[in-house]
Amino acid sequence: MIELIYFPPPDAQKAYQLIQFHTGEPWNVVEDGELLASIEKLNGTWRSMGDTKLNDLLIQSIGVLIDKQHFNRLPLEIKKHWTEYVQEAIAQGDNQYMVICKPEIDFNRFEKVFRTYIPGLVSDDWEIRFRVYNAEMSSDFEVFVRHKLLI
Repeated sequence: MIELIYFPPPDAQKAYQLIQFHTGEPWNVVEDGELLASIEKLNGTWRSMGDTKLNDLLIQSIGVLIDKQHFNRLPLEIKKHWTEYVQEAIAQGDNQYMVICKPEIDFNRFEKVFRTYIPGLVSDDWEIRFRVYNAEMSSDFEVFVRHKLLI
């Protein structure tokens, strides 16, 4: 689950809770415990799924906040950085990621490379957990990064 808080300008007295229960699912927009809308990005535009109590401008502003979050970009950066090693990288929240390697790679070598270079890709200030699996999901390792340092 990923949770964000959105403070719409200029009314900073109001706050919306943005909740995504699973990666790839729509975001729920909640105010004071009431579900106002479920939104999703389709063809590059943020839209409400079904009935909503929010106007289009507010939905677009909320979408801008979601798009700016690093957890949306980091899986793509991991796959791009290690194209010969990584089959899939999945955000499981804003502080944890699952990485699945390609078959027939040297998994032990990749662990050393990953531990060395992953701190340089992380820009978040909080602790991030990476769980890395081989292609068969029979072997794994964990890496924790905070402030661009392994911990």
